[in-house]
Amino acid sequence: MPSADRSGRERSLRRPPRHRRPTERPATMAFPSLDRRRFLALTGGTLGAAMANQLIGTSTEARAAELDPAPFTLGVASGEPDHESVVLWTRLCTDPFDVETGGMPAQSVSVRWELARDEDFRHVLRSGEVTATPESAHTVHVTAEGLDADRWYWYRFQADGVYSRTGRTRTLPAPGTAADRMRFAFVSCQAWAGGPYPAYRDLATQDVDFVVHLGDYIYETSKGSVEEFRRLYALYKTSPDLREVHARFPFFLTWDDHEVQNNYAADVPGGAGDGRPFLERRANAYQAYYEHLPMRPAQRAVGSDALMSRGVKFGRLAQFNVRDTRQYRSDQALGDGRKEPTGEVYDESRTMTGPEQERWLLDQLDASTARWNVIAQQTIMAAFDYDLGPGQVVNLDQWDGYPAARSRILDHIAKRKPSNPVVLSGDWHTHWVNDLKTDFTDPDSPVVATEFVGTSISSGAGWDNDVRQGLAANPHVKFYNGSYRGYVLCEVTEDRWRSDLRIVLNSRDAASPAYTIASFDVHDGVPGAKRRPDGADGVIGRVLDRSTGAPLVNVEVTVTGPDGTPVARTTTAPSGEYVAFAPAGTYQVSANGAGYEPSSGTVTVRRQGSSRVDLRVSRVTASFARTGRTVPGPQSEATTSDIVLGNDMVALAISAGSNDGQLPNVTVGKPRDLAAVGHLDQLDWLNLPYASLAQPRGGNAWQQLTVRTTTVDIVTASGRTAAVRAVGAGTQVPDLEVVTTYTVTHGERWVVAESVFTNRGTAEQSFWVGDVIDHDGLGQRSGVPGTGIVTAGSPADFTPTAPWIGMTGLDGQTYGLVYEDTKFTAYACGIWTMSQRKVTLPPGRAFTLRRRIVAADNGGDADPFAVLDRL
Repeated sequence: MPSADRSGRERSLRRPPRHRRPTERPATMAFPSLDRRRFLALTGGTLGAAMANQLIGTSTEARAAELDPAPFTLGVASGEPDHESVVLWTRLCTDPFDVETGGMPAQSVSVRWELARDEDFRHVLRSGEVTATPESAHTVHVTAEGLDADRWYWYRFQADGVYSRTGRTRTLPAPGTAADRMRFAFVSCQAWAGGPYPAYRDLATQDVDFVVHLGDYIYETSKGSVEEFRRLYALYKTSPDLREVHARFPFFLTWDDHEVQNNYAADVPGGAGDGRPFLERRANAYQAYYEHLPMRPAQRAVGSDALMSRGVKFGRLAQFNVRDTRQYRSDQALGDGRKEPTGEVYDESRTMTGPEQERWLLDQLDASTARWNVIAQQTIMAAFDYDLGPGQVVNLDQWDGYPAARSRILDHIAKRKPSNPVVLSGDWHTHWVNDLKTDFTDPDSPVVATEFVGTSISSGAGWDNDVRQGLAANPHVKFYNGSYRGYVLCEVTEDRWRSDLRIVLNSRDAASPAYTIASFDVHDGVPGAKRRPDGADGVIGRVLDRSTGAPLVNVEVTVTGPDGTPVARTTTAPSGEYVAFAPAGTYQVSANGAGYEPSSGTVTVRRQGSSRVDLRVSRVTASFARTGRTVPGPQSEATTSDIVLGNDMVALAISAGSNDGQLPNVTVGKPRDLAAVGHLDQLDWLNLPYASLAQPRGGNAWQQLTVRTTTVDIVTASGRTAAVRAVGAGTQVPDLEVVTTYTVTHGERWVVAESVFTNRGTAEQSFWVGDVIDHDGLGQRSGVPGTGIVTAGSPADFTPTAPWIGMTGLDGQTYGLVYEDTKFTAYACGIWTMSQRKVTLPPGRAFTLRRRIVAADNGGDADPFAVLDRL
């Protein structure tokens, strides 16, 4: 595993030298009180204040009470156990809100440590005294040696007469000895801004032997000083739930990118930072990482290099190969991101781990005699194609950006057949279960290993919808969920590996309940995971088409309590499956999909385990206009008092009273939600129509508050067609009556909207008319015929070559307004688009603007707006 220094030369792995104990006289300490000023300094000012209230409530005194007693405010931890030793850690920090010194004197301090067989320390086995120095932020690392294998111990520290909390740790079974069972959890990605760590609160209640942390322990800022990284570790360790987990279980840790800088690669920075040389930033980050975590001396950084890869043996039951996929990797190809892979991506010399670490892993697998061989690393190893069409788009920061390196590992596994290989991954803030193959493009390619990807402790997943849309094209992905934060709980015996995918309902609620969303088994000698039918909590089931039995994707499932209040809401996967969570009790479960009639069932939820409700829904057989239902989708904003106009192909919600804050007092009569069959709502609104005296210009041109509706009525409630009429007037143009009629016809992928502008005054009026589309989903972008996709941040004028404007996102659904009148122009940017046409009306005359409101599946076409040309 070579590492390039500033001159470009490589050096081999080496064990950093042990640091000598300083000889200066230890200091005595006074423990200052904590105040809000220092807390805000720690959390970073104004943003920190918001996070402070999120984590600690309204009282600084209450927050201080949640810290451990000074000087051990940041708790204790243990890690890196083997069969005869373990590392014990603490940091002396009388005031973690003091960013510069942690409230400690600029002197070394003596710290006594004890390790006992019992929690009451009646049988102390090992003890000693170490020195905490200001140069290492007064952190303490003790390697307690000469311990018995496979047993629990208790430990604590003492400084100036004050004891730390008591921590619990353990040793592992000796290599080559029998071990009946191993239980552990793996975690990753704990952004401070994501919430107060209820996932750790749940983990602290579990019975596990150890925890594996796969990286992103902190999230960096632009600053790259060692003081800044120390501040971040202190901030994160003010979480009582993180400290509790560290005190209860030993950790094995490896880093990802955010401990240094997002998506860095070896000595190539991932961003601008604060302008300091990147290797200086990396050295500072590596130093603070070691200082604040229970690592062995061999893992202490030497400058900007550190040894993170190592092997861990749990008797003869399991061998862990812990990897570092950041420090030695080739730079991401093609400038990083999600892109179509081209020649550079397939360069055989590209590596994720460096050639020496890659060779080390293959040797470890060859030499292993363990029943289970675990590869603990960071980014997703399985291939994943994000392109919904015939092309390919991959994430170049993950193993898809290093396919030759991945093939070398998976081909080696296929050829040499180490016993039961299992890959553990993090990084992508979502739960996955993947079959690993030597050829992901061939459905018949044999499975050679299993990958479990754990969701984040708290970090968000803005790409969830992107993944969901691509699942059907990636059949080796056996399970995916990106809606929740959590971790993975594993239980391993000689015959079976079980992974429970744990989630919390709300990562921003410290008391959020936790559940198992799915559970999978891997059986000895059989690569590939099988879902346990009895392994999940909550309400589970499938939604199927009543006539064909086909599974339905993007159907909204709502769990409602006896009082009619929704307690949970989710959407179905491509398999038609869903899972939702609710406290024990009896509920109604309903399914709502665009193009389908609603369906419901009753379920009794138990305290543990799952309750199943499969629902069958019927395709809509007649067009309808009604209140009491909504367009499906987590972004839908209309209420059940608004009117849904729909058929078997499309559903459109028109405001009959609800108000959008972006269109104050003019929302009524305008479309708020829209979805094609098989899709969810991605619309913010249609500002349809407007009537402006001046031509709309500038970044706020979309906010046309120029037509106000007074009445909205259902004209035709059901039949081959259904219709709704909105009657109102212009707010700028005097004496202008505006009547818009929405009509839907069975079998059509659109709703016809006809707006009639009538001059009821005595003077001629000239004004601008048109509509605005505002897409609210991920990957929003506009489309204008003759121009193509528009992503610019500032609006510009366009002359369409066909009579439509459109918007789309990453969900495979295109929205469009297709006009009968071709005498309009477009004014668009990447986040909204509008039509514009100037009209002149003499007294008593009318102008009719007729267009089709379209929501259509674009089939993942490279041109998502081509579907509008085909209508």
